[in-house]
Amino acid sequence: MPSQLPLDVSGLLSVWAETLVYGLYTSLFLETAFVTISKRRYKSLANKIIFASSFLLFCLITTHVGINLYRLLRGYVWLAADPGPASYFGDLSRWDNIAHDAINAVVTWIGDALMIYRCYIVWDKRIVVILLPLVLMAISIAANCVALHLFVRVGEGAIFADTLVHWMSTIYAVAFVQNTMTSGLIAFRLWRHERIANRIGGRSASTDGSQTSLMPVVRIIVESAGIYVVVVLILIILYAIDSNAQYIVQETFVPIVGIAFSLINLRIALHHEAVATRRTTMESMRWKMPSARNDTVGTTTTGLPESEYTSSLSTMQFPEVLPLRSRNLGTCEEEKDKIDSSVSLEPKVVIVHGAEAC
Repeated sequence: MPSQLPLDVSGLLSVWAETLVYGLYTSLFLETAFVTISKRRYKSLANKIIFASSFLLFCLITTHVGINLYRLLRGYVWLAADPGPASYFGDLSRWDNIAHDAINAVVTWIGDALMIYRCYIVWDKRIVVILLPLVLMAISIAANCVALHLFVRVGEGAIFADTLVHWMSTIYAVAFVQNTMTSGLIAFRLWRHERIANRIGGRSASTDGSQTSLMPVVRIIVESAGIYVVVVLILIILYAIDSNAQYIVQETFVPIVGIAFSLINLRIALHHEAVATRRTTMESMRWKMPSARNDTVGTTTTGLPESEYTSSLSTMQFPEVLPLRSRNLGTCEEEKDKIDSSVSLEPKVVIVHGAEAC
């Protein structure tokens, strides 16, 4: 094929691209680890599993990058004359090629297993929901094991041989279907909860002003998993047209799995922190809001001086103040009914002169 990318060029570009993406992944992993540890988000069993898995992924991906750097030195420095870079990278039976492909498979399995685990947790630990993803993962493990075994037996440059093409196509297709399915199940479950909450007034009835919507989490899951799915789709296309450029995508795929996983963890943690901050702010504002005043002592029931109390009222800029005279006051329930009937949609402050608040 005249337009085919040479193996020595694809081998060099694949290592360069992987180290570039690995740098991005390392920064994301360190930030995710810092947020997890500093905010003590690893106390629950689910968070412990996810945190331990993220650390294991980082170790495996780092090992994969190290093996590829070793392969780069062997192909272009130590064995540059004999057999040469093209022959070296085309030999699938070398131990370093088997090792780095095995790590590739294990990283994929861990990423798939974590998505299945998330789906299991979101769906209230219903086994029936994750049965099909588990079957697909078992197929992926079997296909990867067969492909690794065939790597030892096939000749040089036989990545597109008929004995391998069916297994490699199965691996990529299963990865695409499984991640699309698990991400869709998670997003659908969260979207359904959001819809039910809106229907019964769950979010609009929130009195602390915090954002309890699940839609930001849905977007995080879909966007982060979408990176993984798009890369797998590109890999399927390149392998289907027998392009050596698939080596470049295949090597960068390993740190991309870590990036997708870290993005989900980091963005969800930052989202929860932002929601907690808004909730704390609204709670503090509500506690500082004056509710009644005692004219006899010149101070408010909140313990603030009267000058500071009136100053705070003027800066809060409420649209209307409803004073109630101390005479002709009914029971507490009657006065509450009067207040409720007179209050419109705009917030108002009710000041009771010379009487106790109901």
